[in-house]
Amino acid sequence: MGAMYSWATPEYMLDHMSFPQIMMYYDYGMEHEENKSNILVGRIAIGLMGAKEPKKKKVRDDGVTPDKEAFYKQYGDKIKTTRDT
Repeated sequence: MGAMYSWATPEYMLDHMSFPQIMMYYDYGMEHEENKSNILVGRIAIGLMGAKEPKKKKVRDDGVTPDKEAFYKQYGDKIKTTRDT
């Protein structure tokens, strides 16, 4: 368990966490490691074996565009750019 998160030594966990908390922590850590490995295997398949990468979905597909004029009218004096610093 300590390998997933460096601060979680077995001594710390036993002194500060209940058994259900330790099990929940372990389950979340294993789920995270599984997700990382799935991503890695997918990237290797794309890079080395020429697998087709699935098309990425558009974030916004409803055809609505932001009203920039209304946005700048409301928040224009609060927007800071790198030129302002």
